[in-house]
Amino acid sequence: MSQQIQIDGLVCRRGAFQLGPLSLTVPRGGRCAVVGPSGSGKTTLLRCLAGFERSSAGTLHLGDRLVAGPGTHLPPDQRRLGLVFQDGSLWPHLTALQHLRFAAPGLSQQAARQLLDRAGIGALAERKPPSFSGGEAQRLGLVRALAAAPDLLLLDEPLRSVDVHQRDGLVLLLRELADQTELTTLLVTHDRDEALALATQIAVMHQGALVEQGPALELLRTPRTAFTAAFLAGAACLPTTAAGATLDTPFGRWPRPAEAQGDADLRLVLLPGEATAAPRAAGSASSSHSAHGAPGPHQALATVVSCVPAAHGFAVRCALAGHLLTATAASPLSAGAEVVLTAPPTAPILAWDQPLRPASRLSP
Repeated sequence: MSQQIQIDGLVCRRGAFQLGPLSLTVPRGGRCAVVGPSGSGKTTLLRCLAGFERSSAGTLHLGDRLVAGPGTHLPPDQRRLGLVFQDGSLWPHLTALQHLRFAAPGLSQQAARQLLDRAGIGALAERKPPSFSGGEAQRLGLVRALAAAPDLLLLDEPLRSVDVHQRDGLVLLLRELADQTELTTLLVTHDRDEALALATQIAVMHQGALVEQGPALELLRTPRTAFTAAFLAGAACLPTTAAGATLDTPFGRWPRPAEAQGDADLRLVLLPGEATAAPRAAGSASSSHSAHGAPGPHQALATVVSCVPAAHGFAVRCALAGHLLTATAASPLSAGAEVVLTAPPTAPILAWDQPLRPASRLSP
């Protein structure tokens, strides 16, 4: 039976790297993606959950079972886990059918064939992995993990070795099987598209710490940290400088959030397409505040890097204050041209990796 994951104050040290203290809850039947750049601690967390790494503090429960904590460390084979690694980790000398029956000795040949059919690889039942494509190997790795009816499914970048044209089918299969069996699933990935496609919840990691967690669409649309906005949504996170009760930004003065502590690394966050770009009028005076002259309130001068057609107008990649941001324009703009960018006055100020407001409650 699927089980809830409950992590409380988990700490794991690997050489000079420390994961945590970290707390995370994934409800029974939930699909959670742990995302972050390389070196953020995603794989270490996965290895702790699987039992391959020993934690040095905190507790880890699967359902009502304590599997890791002071004086307790259940080995992987006692945790009732299904594991799917990015390379499939298949045995080259076994057929697809033999993979399933080895993983679940009580599984009948008929039931094993039905699982392979359900994964769309029934025709490969008598074939061996060296002849499989990347997508076929991942499908076999998935159904092999599910064959033993685990309490928890752990996925390590499950789409990394899959061809682009095969990804949609594998995403649909993963979601269908996880939903139908109400299987609690946790995947780690640095690919935001993979995370958003597979997960209902997202936990964002950075330098061994859990930056924020919440429903996937909420974190995408209303992130609470600049790091999450940059990583999940491709936002430009521009530097700010304290100026009393306000902040100086590349787009002028912005109100300082009341919740921000004095030493917080605050950024002006602009999602792709939120700023608009317009040509700077030739010969405009530096004192001008025209939208097509020198920058006025909520405006800044930038340089065009590239310009491509978009659904509505043009998507313009601009360089500003050492950062790149994507703006929209009504007409094409030439690379290297100086333009005036206008930011929406509602663009938020967020701390880089510390939320300034409470998180929403996680839900299955």
